[in-house]
Amino acid sequence: MSRTATARTGTGARWLLLPPTLLLAVGLAGPLVALIAAAWSTHGPAGVLTEPFESDLFIGATARTLWLSAVVTAVCWLVGTGYALALALAPAWLGRLLTAVLFLTFWVSLLVRTYGWVLTLQPGGALDELVQRLGLSADGESLGLYQTTPGLLPAMVHVMLPYMVLPIYAGLRAIDPAQLRAARSLGGGDLLVLRKVVLPALRSGSLAGAVLVFVLSLGFYVTPAFLGGPGDQVVSIVIGTEFGRLQNLGGAAAMGVVLLLAILAIYLIADRYLRIGEQWERL
Repeated sequence: MSRTATARTGTGARWLLLPPTLLLAVGLAGPLVALIAAAWSTHGPAGVLTEPFESDLFIGATARTLWLSAVVTAVCWLVGTGYALALALAPAWLGRLLTAVLFLTFWVSLLVRTYGWVLTLQPGGALDELVQRLGLSADGESLGLYQTTPGLLPAMVHVMLPYMVLPIYAGLRAIDPAQLRAARSLGGGDLLVLRKVVLPALRSGSLAGAVLVFVLSLGFYVTPAFLGGPGDQVVSIVIGTEFGRLQNLGGAAAMGVVLLLAILAIYLIADRYLRIGEQWERL
């Protein structure tokens, strides 16, 4: 077989698949098999899926996680759409600044960012200090946002926002400028062009970002562990408690399997009908 034909069929570079295949097997498949085996050996094949739902704590945490993930997704969409529009419309220097601020979220450790929110929201923290200096709290009482759901929400939005902005911004860049010129030449004002041309073009990017933020929020652990209240536990915190404090490896594994299957189902359905993977290929 000639070199050209070999390159065309890819038979000469199959060895390149070996490193990622090994990494996938060791780093992903191995822990998943161990997780399923631990749940299976404790509760049996049927109990893997039914045992977690016999716990009122898990059921409550599941409902709370779904609600919180939906709220985080909705807020991220509102803020992320505005941020993506600002990225596209801002002058070059401001666009670079906004991009740097956005990617700073990826570059700074999640734990560091979460500690920043702890220092901001804790009693006597930066937010309470600011409120008192502005004279909005004359009696010096704390706002009481630390380890509450209202305090957890902005921190989660802050962490998840880049996952919403990037696919929406990719959708913005894909808009044909001729469409905008045509809309304006026909008398369309800024708001009409935004509503009739821009926002419909952002539909696929918005859906891709929404699915990604929702799925990631379902399994979010670090920020809820520091900022969530003891009475407002999400699924990941319940799993962590079962595994660490209660030493219930089988129960934690079964809950993990249920969470994993739910996330996989949501992502696969979304990818099938919304082409999530194609949206990320545009970035």
